Amino acid sequence: MELETTRFGTITIQEDDIITFEDGLVGLSQYRRFVLIRHDSEGPFWWLQSAEEPSLALLLIDPWYFRADYEVVLSDAEVERLQLSESTPKAVLTTVTIPSGKPHAMTANLLAPLVFNLELRIGRQVILDDERYHTRHPILQEMWRSAQAAEAAG
Repeated sequence: MELETTRFGTITIQEDDIITFEDGLVGLSQYRRFVLIRHDSEGPFWWLQSAEEPSLALLLIDPWYFRADYEVVLSDAEVERLQLSESTPKAVLTTVTIPSGKPHAMTANLLAPLVFNLELRIGRQVILDDERYHTRHPILQEMWRSAQAAEAAG
């Protein structure tokens, strides 16, 4: 099938490429069907393109790319809603905000990651109960901190 998008033009997808967020996303609950698009084959960035709204595409990042100690602890209810088991292929990505004209100030929302059951093609945005994380973690500062820690460790 063909999907019209504002950012990517017309893209060809399969019906089983669509990931359903039963509850939508925070602030975007009216949109529930999305497609994950890799930004490039090597990097940590992805796009979450709405299959319902051509102009809605969220930039996502693999949080472990810049925060190796990131932990996502899901409640039993979240595990059940996502139908996850130890063997289920899954992914966790976080939304990215880039202030206009300031790409060096980009941030990631580590407090509310997107968790994907890749087998069933369902996802949920979960809110973590962890005071280490907030909605605007500075990505480049976290990368610098991680590099400094690795260098100090020798």
